Amino acid sequence: MEDNYEHLIFIKELGRLMIDYGKCKDADLKQEIYKDIKLLGKVINL
Repeated sequence: MEDNYEHLIFIKELGRLMIDYGKCKDADLKQEIYKDIKLLGKVINL
């Protein structure tokens, strides 16, 4: 059960990062958000 809960938290955070990425106007910050998206994607095996 706990693994499913953690998995859902990671998916929710990934969604937030994707929204932030789409709204971001700063190229450097956008690159950092992209790195976080890739890292989180690896964690949840996407």
